[in-house]
Amino acid sequence: MGKKEIDFERDLSIDKFRLDEECITHPGLFYRYSEMAAEAKNKVGVLGDSLKLTMGEANIKIRNRFIKAEEKFTEAVISSSVEKDEDVITAREELREAELALARLQAGVNAMEHRKSQLDNLVKLYVAGYFSTPAQSGRPKEAINDQAAREARRRLNSKRQAVQDDEE
Repeated sequence: MGKKEIDFERDLSIDKFRLDEECITHPGLFYRYSEMAAEAKNKVGVLGDSLKLTMGEANIKIRNRFIKAEEKFTEAVISSSVEKDEDVITAREELREAELALARLQAGVNAMEHRKSQLDNLVKLYVAGYFSTPAQSGRPKEAINDQAAREARRRLNSKRQAVQDDEE
């Protein structure tokens, strides 16, 4: 999957004047964030395994060093030495960065759920006439509704024509 730059602010914004397009593109956005979160979760798992392996290798290396030097050691000394090992520190930092990225992407997926709810609410408001043009004096309300319907049909037909042109 190709990586696209994450722009939460852009991706979460809703243009209330283009609700049809917002509703059409939302599933793709949601899938993109869900897929990135799944990949991030996998990376956290891989880095967690890598940290365990690095800690095990450091443990063996440190024990062998004590044995070679014929020095006595305790498990507490081994444990603290493993925690101070540079490779272990690096592996732990990589894991923390991956966990932070995962948390951010999970927040993005959650925000996409809220975006869906907002789209539903805005569509309901639109259908109820919340965004309709106020009646002007001298023009009956029906004429304004007819004008809005004609404009909506014109926009849909122009979009349909653009799609047909793209397909040809």
